[in-house]
Amino acid sequence: MTIIVNNSKIRIFKGAKVGDAVLRWAVRNRFDISQVSSLQVTDQWGHLLDNAAPLKDKQSINILYQ
Repeated sequence: MTIIVNNSKIRIFKGAKVGDAVLRWAVRNRFDISQVSSLQVTDQWGHLLDNAAPLKDKQSINILYQ
């Protein structure tokens, strides 16, 4: 399935959770994996998402980092 992370499309396996998409995004963007647990993730309306939350195809999420 395809997830939109920070306006970039990422292909990930069906049944993936938010945490899976965050790890995929981190690897793709060469983000320091040790910092992944400190990232906040929101949906397209700005609601905070838990890493265990399920994702749907074509869902859009935003990863907030500094």
